[in-house]
Amino acid sequence: MAYKETKRIVPGAKTAVLFIHGICGTPDHFRSVLPLEDLVPADCSVYNLLLVGHGGTAVDFGRSSMEKWKRQVWQTFENLIKTHQKVILVGHSMGTLFSIQLAVSHPDRVAALFLLGVPLRVRLRLFGIRNFIRFGFRKLDEQDPVQKSLKMASGITPTKKLWQYLPWIPRMLELFGQMCETGKLLPALSVPTVAFQSQRDEVVSLRSGERLEACRNVCVKTLVGSTHFYYPPEEARQMQQQILRLLDQY
Repeated sequence: MAYKETKRIVPGAKTAVLFIHGICGTPDHFRSVLPLEDLVPADCSVYNLLLVGHGGTAVDFGRSSMEKWKRQVWQTFENLIKTHQKVILVGHSMGTLFSIQLAVSHPDRVAALFLLGVPLRVRLRLFGIRNFIRFGFRKLDEQDPVQKSLKMASGITPTKKLWQYLPWIPRMLELFGQMCETGKLLPALSVPTVAFQSQRDEVVSLRSGERLEACRNVCVKTLVGSTHFYYPPEEARQMQQQILRLLDQY
């Protein structure tokens, strides 16, 4: 499956919306898993990133790095603020960490944050581990909405050659480093932020939401039926309505 990023720069637009997916993710997270991209008004610019090393094979991912991802995100943001007054950042998982870091470093240019599954603390659940193993061996049941969403959200083509996953270990360690770094920045976060945390999240601990709630400008909403990748229709509509309010306000 070919994954493509969206780049729609509207001449004269004051605001741009930058979507940043998570590790092993894809821009389709904001199109198919949780449709948000199409909600951006026509008079706003849109950039839905495909991070380097994503959208390809396990080998492609292993050859990438956190440094490359951060450089790509920062360069895209800097290009957007050259031609726009403000940028709204929409992030999922690892993308939320980059969003918080950008908001702290550029509070005058980031209008607001819309965050999904902020990973400040990790808690692996058994059903999540089982599904990740099924994904790796291409055994996901697409009749199961949770497993189907995992497949749709993944930007890496799975392989049965297990040794190809070994270079992923440094990437995951780099992610933990970013989690720690971002957690230290939370007291400096001054940008209006809405964060949705999933009660059934298979990888993110609910303690992440508790840390966010301690921040003055962060509104945390807990999704009872959602996981890290799956959002029941009612909760998906709730998030879509929230981002529409955010776009209308900022």
